[in-house]
Amino acid sequence: MKDIADNMNEQFNQMMNMHSGALEPMRTFAGLTADTIEQIARKNYAVIGDVLAFSTKQVHLPLSSETLSDVTTGQAAEANAFVELMKSRATEYADMVQHFSSKVKEASKSVSASFQ
Repeated sequence: MKDIADNMNEQFNQMMNMHSGALEPMRTFAGLTADTIEQIARKNYAVIGDVLAFSTKQVHLPLSSETLSDVTTGQAAEANAFVELMKSRATEYADMVQHFSSKVKEASKSVSASFQ
């Protein structure tokens, strides 16, 4: 009877080790995913702040200028500055994509090496 119990325990332990080994690569990608989501959320938060700042300036320009010419000149200048800022934000997003793409490639190599 003891041999049967030992044999079943051994088989159970082997099964658990196989499951753990199969799930371990997922942990690598889960961590990478969590980091990616956090950084994208932080970047989105910054962009929303930029949009809010731009919108607020646009709303206040007519209230703080005396002439229509001053208002339109100010709004155009703010719009141009905002476009430049959004271009730099787009570059930051592209850099993030490249960074995470290289991280995924590294993780994929590491995970595939663990299966060999």
